[in-house]
Amino acid sequence: MSVLKVSLAYRKVSLWTAMFQLVITLGGYFALLGLAILYFDKLWFSMPCMFAAGLGAVRLYMLQHDCMHRCFLKPKWLNDTIGILLSPMTLTPFFMGRYNHNLHHSHVGNLDRRDTFEINVMTLAEYRSAPPLRRILYRIYRSPVTLLLIGPFLVYAVFQRFPRNTLKVGLLWDVVLHNALLLLYLAGLYAVAGATGLYALGLSVFFGVSVGAFIPYVEHNFEDIHWQRSSHHNAQDAALQASAVLDFGDVFHWITANIGFHDLHHLNPSIPSYRLKQAYENLERMGLLQSRKITLREGIACLRWKLWDEDQHRMVTFAAA
Repeated sequence: MSVLKVSLAYRKVSLWTAMFQLVITLGGYFALLGLAILYFDKLWFSMPCMFAAGLGAVRLYMLQHDCMHRCFLKPKWLNDTIGILLSPMTLTPFFMGRYNHNLHHSHVGNLDRRDTFEINVMTLAEYRSAPPLRRILYRIYRSPVTLLLIGPFLVYAVFQRFPRNTLKVGLLWDVVLHNALLLLYLAGLYAVAGATGLYALGLSVFFGVSVGAFIPYVEHNFEDIHWQRSSHHNAQDAALQASAVLDFGDVFHWITANIGFHDLHHLNPSIPSYRLKQAYENLERMGLLQSRKITLREGIACLRWKLWDEDQHRMVTFAAA
């Protein structure tokens, strides 16, 4: 029996489980942000609160991500409405985010469709043949400072106001709606807490997107990741071999709504996040999953992998070039 066929049994959604997940996550996010604002002048207390609020926003994004796959709850209209209403906190237009994320799922592991990937990857041959300026720019881009500190904040604070493919797929209305909701959220926060509220939110966003960016980086940038050209690309192999499991512990899995079980998520994105851990553990126990697991220490070490070597079928460092 195939792992995909067995995984189909875990696609069932639960309205009450979904709503419980949503309520406690929203409650925690706003409580932590409120504490950060209230005690903003006491940095020893407010900074951890802002960091935790950022993690709360990461979890809200993961719930919105479930909505994008339409596996959070039913009916569909309620699922999508929740996805839209979460967009001011996640800084992600719902339908445009859904479209671009589905492209990533469709082409994960496809070396000829790296345009759908969150993080740009050059092959070793491409890097060696690139002009000096492009090499320098790629080195700057692939530095941890850019990938985890500068880049994520620019993406969510600036570029997500008008995401790629918006005009191509005719979803300008979704982007306009999202930006209007975001403006309303910021105006409401300013009305309640003034500039302090905006400062606290900005810092929580910075913390949240930095942590959030580390997750997909490690999930898809480990040394023995699977990349193939279109002619040899197989969706099931790519789902299982181009995605790693983040073995960072149960607290991490709860905060990130189990997105660390990433190979199974790519194989069957219709499994709700609140069933993903159970599904993974059962499938692993049955011997149907043999995942590439990465610890936190190994995840940090993954930052050294920069280029894909097509001959050796592995990621390599800049030194290899």
